[in-house]
Order: sequence, then structure tokens, then C-alpha cells
Amino acid sequence: MTIIDKSNPFPAKIKERSLLNKAGSTKQTYHLVLDIKGSNLTFKPGDSIGVIPQNAPERVADALRTLNANPEDPIVDPRSQQSMTMLEYLTHKVNLARLPAFAPLLPRFYSVASSPNTHPDEIHLLVALLQGGVASPFLCQAAELESTPIPIYLQPAHTFFLPQNPETHIIMIGPGTGIAPFRAFMQDRLHTQSPGKNWLFFGERNRASDFFYEDFWTALAAENRLRLDLAFSRDQEEKCYVQHQMYQQSKELWDWIQEGAHIYVCGDKEKMAKDVDATLQKIAVEQGNLSPEDARLYVRGLRTQKRYLLDVY
Repeated sequence: MTIIDKSNPFPAKIKERSLLNKAGSTKQTYHLVLDIKGSNLTFKPGDSIGVIPQNAPERVADALRTLNANPEDPIVDPRSQQSMTMLEYLTHKVNLARLPAFAPLLPRFYSVASSPNTHPDEIHLLVALLQGGVASPFLCQAAELESTPIPIYLQPAHTFFLPQNPETHIIMIGPGTGIAPFRAFMQDRLHTQSPGKNWLFFGERNRASDFFYEDFWTALAAENRLRLDLAFSRDQEEKCYVQHQMYQQSKELWDWIQEGAHIYVCGDKEKMAKDVDATLQKIAVEQGNLSPEDARLYVRGLRTQKRYLLDVY
């Protein structure tokens, strides 16, 4: 069996690509369905996929003109020592968004947004288009459906996965594209009929235009399979974020934690994850009657116990 890894990625194809933001949004966020039939890739909810992107043809053409180079000129990749044409080198090996410095074109990692139990021959991704980037324009604009090879390989999650005990409650905190792995979590919990309770905190800018997978979440909430708390920051005068919704639900959130719930946080590392951590500590002080130092140690203990798990970037 062929091993799929960074040096030997699988050439997936994009089966479907749809813009999830509605009219009036300031963002472009896409749902992608990758066809992985025949890859023998085995993944689980919580895993990520490494995508090896390529530079857009117009960007490559600009670089050739700047360098006054012929596309067929031979060159040796200094990292792999592989011989190739200048066109191949500029397309696949160099991050042209970082010019004039010749930085390597590195993989971009995306959380899998689907369960293999629900979609065995597919991998779903949630990708925010970043103008000036390389990977997201490649996936969201340049790659042709059912045609352009998308080189991918598995990046397994070492801790960020569902509890072994299906009766364990889960608290999922994922604003923006951080919601991706939780779609996979819920698909899997539904497939296995896990009896544990599920709670999602999701935030974005505007509900009318930026509520990713809205029908999926609201249907689960209506069926009492999911508790759903939402924070749309620009729908009111005062900004509201996921940590504010967490604090508003302090008592019940603390009760779930005392019942053994696992807490998952996915998304922005620099601000959101820190604010969520501070809010958990504040809840521990107020609901658990702990000193600030004991609350800090308590939250740290949840991490040690693998009950407070982060996939942040």
C-alpha cells in the first residue's frame, strides 16, 4: 500500500465549492468537498489535512518577467536538489507572495470539517479566502473543479479528538472557521448515536451573512441534540464575542464541567483563545468559589487531564 505523506501527497480533486457567506458579508468563506476516493486515507474528526498549494499562473508570469527568466530554463531546487524547469520551480516550490525573498512554498493545514463515517470518500474543508495569500486563492479560485490536482496528506491530531466515552459531554468553542472540526465532531456523534450532551459556542460578524452551516446547527438545536449559543459581533452596538456568551452561561457551563465535560477550542491563538481561557478562570472563581490562583491551576489541570483541548493557530 502506498504511503501518503508530505513527500508523496495524494492528488485529490475538488468535487464541490460553494461560498457560505451571503450578501452583505465582508468575507469570502468557502465550503470545499475533496474527492479522496482511492487514497486509502484514514482520518478521524479532529485531524487536519496538509494542502500543498501552487502559485497562480499570473503571479508566476510576473515573477518570470521580474527575473527575466525563460519558463524552460533549468534550475535545481536548493532544498530537494531536484532538477526542474523555472516554471515548475516558481509554480510549486517558492512562495511568490513573499517576494523578493525566496521563501519555500509550505503546506497549509486545514481542520477536516466532515466525519469519515458520514462521508467516507470525501474530506470537507472550510476555507477563508485571504487575498494576497497562496493556499486559499489556489483552493477557492484557481483550482478547477474535478480537474486540478490538490496535493494533500494527513496531519493527525494527537489530542484534539472526541472523548472515548460517548456519554461524555462536549463543549465546543469555535468562532469563524474554527467551527470546522466541530461539524465533523457532530456528524460523528450523530452517526454513533453518542448519548453525551453537546454545546456549541460560535461567533462571527453578522448572523444574516456569516452563520456557517446554519441549517445544520439550527436543526440540531431544534431537535435538542445541541445547545447553541451565538455571538455575532456586529449585530448590535456593543461587540459580543464567544467569551461573552460563555460568561453569560457561567452557572450551566460550570455544571457541565463538573459533570466531566470536555472543552474544545479552535481558532485564533493570539486573542480568542486567551480570552476564552481567562473567562474559564473567571467562571471557576465565581462559580467554584476558587481564588484566582486556584482557578488558574484548576483550568491548567483540565488541560493536564486532556479535558481542555486546543487547536489554535
